Amino acid sequence: MKVPSIYLTPRETEVVKWMADGKTADEIGTILGISGHTVKTLIIHARARLDVVNCTHLVAFSFRQGWLE
Repeated sequence: MKVPSIYLTPRETEVVKWMADGKTADEIGTILGISGHTVKTLIIHARARLDVVNCTHLVAFSFRQGWLE
């Protein structure tokens, strides 16, 4: 199986799904049982890896890739 060169980790995907529902980093952290700071770090890493400019772009890109329903 070939691994795509552009991807989100399972945890990043969870975070982006909650972002798409309008949740803040602190709310996502509470839902996932992690700190808001960890959520922000996951977002920063995902944005850098995918070369997107902001969180809206991250969510839109993820939808286009089929990573979100």
